[in-house]
Amino acid sequence: MGCFRPWVGSLIWALIGLVIGILAWASPFYTEALWAPGNLSRHHTDIGRCVSCHEPFIGPTPQKCQVCHSLEAFQSRSEPDVRQLHRDAIQTGQACLACHTEHRGVLTAITIGRVENPHGELIFRATGATSCSDCHVIQAGAGKPDGTLQRNAYVERLIQKGEGAHQLGHFAQCLKCHRGGQLDIEEEDEEDD
Repeated sequence: MGCFRPWVGSLIWALIGLVIGILAWASPFYTEALWAPGNLSRHHTDIGRCVSCHEPFIGPTPQKCQVCHSLEAFQSRSEPDVRQLHRDAIQTGQACLACHTEHRGVLTAITIGRVENPHGELIFRATGATSCSDCHVIQAGAGKPDGTLQRNAYVERLIQKGEGAHQLGHFAQCLKCHRGGQLDIEEEDEEDD
């Protein structure tokens, strides 16, 4: 069947043991570098420990999320539609990961599903906006379809700075013109002066 040398099995087990030993030793010191799939969003950058959100060997759980995002917090700080949505999810025990994600970068949106960010982080840097709702109507029952662009300071700034290139309906193609998503805000601000 093949040439099997008696020391090969021992070598394999020794290498496996070495890798496990290095991971066990390094994990407490380099937890994020070894195990985190990406940077936290701006909403969670103040969290210092993985176990604040993750159960060991299980991952994030609704119980961990509700330490900070309790029903009472939604009642006091959210709009009626958001409040009702989260009340229903908490009462039925729905997993937060059904609608939210993390570890995708500081400026990316954490809501998944219906609301996607076609702009990447570029739009947040270009406008100074901190969420999709700064530029878009995304709440249910607002009288406009979800994603409708608002006419406010953030949107008007983009239209004016683009000198015609930034027309309604073209914002989703930002990355085609903006150097692979890189935007030097200081350089653009100097040009405005």
